[in-house]
Amino acid sequence: MKNNLKFNQSLLDCHIHYPDMHMKDSLIKACDALGIQRLNIVCTPHQQRLSLVPDALHLKDHFPDRVFVFGGLDISAYFREPQRAGEILAENVTFLSQMGCDGIKMIEGKPEMRKMLPIPDFDSDILAPYWQKMDELQMPLLMHLNDPEEFWNAELVPHWAIERGWFYGDGTFVNNEDQYQQMLNVLQRHPSLKVIFAHFFFLSKQLPRLAAFLDEFPNMHIDLVPGIEMYQNFSADAQAARDFFIKYQDRILFGTDIGAKALLATPEKGIELQESSERVNLIRHFLETEGAFDLTPQSGFLFGKPNESFTGIALPENVLEKIYFQNFEKFVTKKPKPINKELVIAFCMQLEQMIKIQGSSQPGIPGDPYVAQKIRNYFQTV
Repeated sequence: MKNNLKFNQSLLDCHIHYPDMHMKDSLIKACDALGIQRLNIVCTPHQQRLSLVPDALHLKDHFPDRVFVFGGLDISAYFREPQRAGEILAENVTFLSQMGCDGIKMIEGKPEMRKMLPIPDFDSDILAPYWQKMDELQMPLLMHLNDPEEFWNAELVPHWAIERGWFYGDGTFVNNEDQYQQMLNVLQRHPSLKVIFAHFFFLSKQLPRLAAFLDEFPNMHIDLVPGIEMYQNFSADAQAARDFFIKYQDRILFGTDIGAKALLATPEKGIELQESSERVNLIRHFLETEGAFDLTPQSGFLFGKPNESFTGIALPENVLEKIYFQNFEKFVTKKPKPINKELVIAFCMQLEQMIKIQGSSQPGIPGDPYVAQKIRNYFQTV
């Protein structure tokens, strides 16, 4: 297809994964090629490494004006002292902020995480101190809550989702509507909480419902990270989608999930330019072009079918500027926080010890303290 993209300013990607410090060159190469001038690394827990925050801060130290970091929480709090988890997480938020994180990333709302971890209800008294601290600090949160609604329906769930273990309708996973209600209760208690819900809050098929939430909670934002189902839903009624984007142009952030494949499926390949470009091209063609367009993916990771047809909504350039970078600057910050290297060193030392303990107590889950040690050595010498 012809490349008729019209926006020529730099992008700020609010949602990029960075599984390992050794992927620095491949990530920066992909971002440079795709016009992503600034990037926000979102950190998720890691079974062997425990935390990927040091990797993200290592990247940030190399590109201090270009890289933002949303740190992942210490999920061991849910196991260690379950009745005090909220208090521990509140302390964790303060530490992450002091260390140089610009916000917090929560993957705890993904159903498989709720099944894997003893996470209390989000609106429980246990987690109340955490939400209170987030509100007090005005710490931006990027939260993955739920998944596409068809993942709970055996007749509608796509085959590729079943292959990845993302069918949730067997009664052993949290109900998506229960999770929505829990978070709405949190927002009603903390209406000034700064939150970005990833993947359009998984309500791309229910735009009037999402509009009502955005109207009720003025600090709620959403990002555009695919889920391919989002763009199928948008294309099913492109005019309604365009009207929504115009009305809520100040509440939508550009994000791609670049690095997700390296995190979930192929870490040995690093950040792949082809797969990353498919993400950016889908979003940009949807936002910038008018009428039908086709994309032929090669990576096979993002798209459910080998060929998909979509409909673009041709947003005005002033709206694109908001979505592509201004909304993040306004809601989060224009300039990344500086790094406290002493705290990063202390955190790496803590991780090294925890990984060694985990490795000895759980032989089936081998830890690797090497990366944390390497990052510690780096910060001790710069």
